[in-house]
Amino acid sequence: MELLHKDVEPMGQLLHLQDKGKLRRLISLEYVLIFMANGAIFPFFNLYLTKNLGWSGTRIGWVGALSSVLVMISQPLWGRISDASDKHKVLALAFAVSACLVFLQPLVAGSFLIFLLVRLSHAVFIGSTSSMFDAIALDVLGEDKDTYGKYRLWGSLGFAVAALFLGKVYGTIGFSSMFLVNAVLVGAAGYVALKLGGASAGSGREYGEASMELRKVLANPALLILLGGIFLVQTANTAGENFLGVYLDAIGGSSGMIGSAFAVMAFVEIPVFLAAPRIVTRFGYKRMLVASTSLFGLKMVLNALFPIPWLVLALQPLAGIGFAFFQVSSVLMVDALVPRQFRSTGQAVLATTAWSVAGISGNMLFGMLIDTAGILTAFGIGGCVGLLGTLFIHCFVPGKTERAPAQDLKA
Repeated sequence: MELLHKDVEPMGQLLHLQDKGKLRRLISLEYVLIFMANGAIFPFFNLYLTKNLGWSGTRIGWVGALSSVLVMISQPLWGRISDASDKHKVLALAFAVSACLVFLQPLVAGSFLIFLLVRLSHAVFIGSTSSMFDAIALDVLGEDKDTYGKYRLWGSLGFAVAALFLGKVYGTIGFSSMFLVNAVLVGAAGYVALKLGGASAGSGREYGEASMELRKVLANPALLILLGGIFLVQTANTAGENFLGVYLDAIGGSSGMIGSAFAVMAFVEIPVFLAAPRIVTRFGYKRMLVASTSLFGLKMVLNALFPIPWLVLALQPLAGIGFAFFQVSSVLMVDALVPRQFRSTGQAVLATTAWSVAGISGNMLFGMLIDTAGILTAFGIGGCVGLLGTLFIHCFVPGKTERAPAQDLKA
């Protein structure tokens, strides 16, 4: 019997490793699908609004801001629901509803009010999926969470392939087709999410109602200072990304060049994500956050000073390098500053600040600046605001929190 027990134990360890390997492969696949879906629509959406629907920069900015408001309100709630329930099922539901809503958008584009309602509803469901999945990925990786970048790089690959290929396709068959492509990819992501059962399902329930207390996530002053700096940086960066297609169109770039610009950025992210864990570990979260965010502001200033289409493509690697290091350093730094049982909520708060709250201010300001002062002035001012945010992080975010393990709270 003792001999049999010795044989069974290694077999159990082998099966555990096989399950772990399968989950990690699913994590990589899910990142591919999520960001391929994003690459199918994000680079071209505002251009669709201007070309197909005739919207002004101010209207685009206000609608983008409203979407960000709803994501801001709903994102922490999604995070807390995810922490207190089966994360993969919550994520799959959000993907399923998002696929249906994005499919409806071109069908109701003739009515501004109906299109707006569908678009805003879509934002509520899709806006939190990336942060929810980041939390699942961190749960799966466990003690190997510093290898996060090796899995996140698959998202960049998916985004790059979609943006590069589909930009040329849309130039031929029209931008309306991007909604169907996105819906199919998002639906596939929902199916994969269901396959993640057991990866982190209900991991927050062991801590009881404590996992629903947002105030405990925000109790760390270092986290609040960090989020303040990220807000300034991302106010400029999110607006620059949202209006890059409009900017390229204004300076004479083609739709294919728009897709190529985003593809170049995403392809550069891949090797950087691969190397990021070692580099971030060596230099620390804060240093890499400062370095990465400075590239955002620098690129926008150069875009404003030199409005040349081919130069836009040449500068896009700055955005790719910056984003990869920003994503890894910010996700891991926030994860180190919040208790483990609040992991989804912490990532939701980061995403809310970096993409929703910053998106509100960025979209509104950029939209109005484009209509009143022009696209070049908007990019120039945005770049200066981004560099100001980098200076804030350098001066005020405490460096001693780097790589500090999160202290779990008792229920």
